[in-house]
Amino acid sequence: MRGEDMVSADFRHSPFLTGHHRPNRMEVDAPDLFVHGELPADLAGVFYRNGAEPLYPPSDEDYHWFDGDGMVYAFFLENGRVSLRNRWVRTDKLLLEMKHGRRLFGVHGNPRTTDPLAEGTRYNTANTNIVIHGGKLLALMEGAPPVELDPRTLDTLGEETYGGVVTTTFSAHPKLDYATGELLNIGSVARRGGTAPEIRYDIIDSEGVPTKTETIPMPHQAMMHTFFVTENYVVFPVTPLDVSLRRAMAGGPMVAWDPDRATKLGVMPRRGDAAQVRWFETEPRQMMHEANVWEQDGRIVADVAAAEGTALFPDIHGRRRSHRETRQSLRRWTIDPGAATDVVREEILNDRDIQFPRPDDRRMTRRTGHAFANSNLRSVDGRADGMDSVLRVDTRTGAEDLYHFGDGAAAGELIFAPRVGGVDELDGYALTLVHHAGAAETELVVFDARELAAGPLARVIVPFAIPSGFHCNYYSVDNPLYRQAMV
Repeated sequence: MRGEDMVSADFRHSPFLTGHHRPNRMEVDAPDLFVHGELPADLAGVFYRNGAEPLYPPSDEDYHWFDGDGMVYAFFLENGRVSLRNRWVRTDKLLLEMKHGRRLFGVHGNPRTTDPLAEGTRYNTANTNIVIHGGKLLALMEGAPPVELDPRTLDTLGEETYGGVVTTTFSAHPKLDYATGELLNIGSVARRGGTAPEIRYDIIDSEGVPTKTETIPMPHQAMMHTFFVTENYVVFPVTPLDVSLRRAMAGGPMVAWDPDRATKLGVMPRRGDAAQVRWFETEPRQMMHEANVWEQDGRIVADVAAAEGTALFPDIHGRRRSHRETRQSLRRWTIDPGAATDVVREEILNDRDIQFPRPDDRRMTRRTGHAFANSNLRSVDGRADGMDSVLRVDTRTGAEDLYHFGDGAAAGELIFAPRVGGVDELDGYALTLVHHAGAAETELVVFDARELAAGPLARVIVPFAIPSGFHCNYYSVDNPLYRQAMV
């Protein structure tokens, strides 16, 4: 039986379990990967990527990309050489399923389709993001506490609850303010018995100690994948992506788009309290990722990837829309805390089909002029088929810098990697993982951040196809976060 046939036999057919999403179900150590081209001498650090790679076939018919087990890849770059290590995040969920040799949880932890053997075990996939803070490497998803890993070996060390402060949910996108060293976090907390859902907001200092926790009532239970932070404000986006356990128990979708809901943005002073939250409103928009957010002329400016709906989840009636109908573009949302109106202004900065916009992370919460993203030129469904290009947009002039990998390619999140000693925006490189159509290998591609269109400076060859995943981060050897964790 061929390898592809074995996967089809073991895993239910899904666009997120085949092609460039095909799971490898293996852990490897590769001490010295081949490099085509030449790695810059001042590119030294670690590139982490997290993604969903299920160990066991899903028990539900309707598998979802967000549902696989967390698999972290670490590329260590130094002196023109690259080593690779990947490990599953051994959550309590995964360890229980390894013990029984099969999948036990329903998709998204759906209680209606979860095996009774899983009762009492937290549904935590730890599959979405991977960040360093407070000397710890943390694997994240928005439905559970972070899971700490060893930053070099990737061994799982256990859930990080910050001394019992974070025992429910943690954001997949906590915000690091390099100016203060603080990590800011939210958690969407579902309440039973008809009690209104809430947002938990945390500030964690540079040593990993919580210094503030605030609870804010939210308009409805929504999937909150991200939030905004500026120098003085925090913004809580509540989109029409509704979460309902009651609907799931009745046989409907647990996560669903509600087209009759507006998108609401709760604005609060960064060290404020729930009584100071002011809710702004815009048309129904799906938004899971922002490039950056800052303050300008007394207003809050957010550069986001947004669309008029989503193809990732059905609507509340079970209907699905296509990727083409819901393609995301780079948009600017402007909120004026001093205005009499609660309306959010929206303008389109770049109308290409994009995902995962990012700035120079060292400048998050402060004004930036560039957004990096993976983009789609010709694939039908950028999420299932793959995003075939990468893009940098000058958000002040609108100028774009684009590189196309070819039809059928699947490019992951594109991130800025500062050169050692570099301090200026664009003074460095841009990295992404790419799988070419039909290829048996994956490439870690390195660009000059100023000249994507000129093509890669180097391609690091991974001798197997890494399944497409979610978020990645790069930490240079002179980054204080790197030093705190590695030393």
